[in-house]
Amino acid sequence: MTVDQATRLSLEYQQIVESEEKRGGRRSPHQLPAPKELIITALKLEIAQLFFIHAESNDTLWKPLINAAMFIDSFDDMPMEAGAYIEAMQQRRREMDNFVLELLKIERSHPFYWQRIYSLLGIISETKTTSFFEGLKQKLRLGQRSGSPDTDQSTHRRPVGRLNLG
Repeated sequence: MTVDQATRLSLEYQQIVESEEKRGGRRSPHQLPAPKELIITALKLEIAQLFFIHAESNDTLWKPLINAAMFIDSFDDMPMEAGAYIEAMQQRRREMDNFVLELLKIERSHPFYWQRIYSLLGIISETKTTSFFEGLKQKLRLGQRSGSPDTDQSTHRRPVGRLNLG
C-alpha cells in the first residue's frame, strides 16, 4: 500500500463514518471500502505522512484519524453489547496512541524513515528487483538445505571419486 492509496482509503472511510447520523450504532460491514485491518493500516500510514510533513507533533492533526479508527468496530454483522463496544473503542484508541508513540521515536530526517514505518506496520514492499532475486533464488534453489524434503532428488548428482594418476 502506498501513501496515496492509504490517503484515498482513509478519506473514503471517513466519509462513510461522517455520513451516518447514529454514531456508535451497528453498521453493515459491506459499507466499508476495504477490510477493517487494511483501513486501520491506511489510517496509521496517513498519520505517519502527517507526522513526516509537519515539523511539530501536533495532536490536532491526527486526532480526526484516531477518532475515525475508534468507530471501525461498529461495522459488524452482529450487534455488540454496549460494554464490549466501549472496550473495543478504547482498545482501538490505545492501538493508535501506541503507534503515535512509536512514530515519535523515529527520527523524521532518517534516510530510512519510510522503510521503518512500513516495517512497523508490517507492510512488505516488493520491488521489481527483490521479486526478480526471489524468483532467481527459487529457480536455482539457493538457500535450501540439501537434506530438506522439498528438494527434487533427481537434481542431485552422485559424488564421483578422484582419479589418481601415479
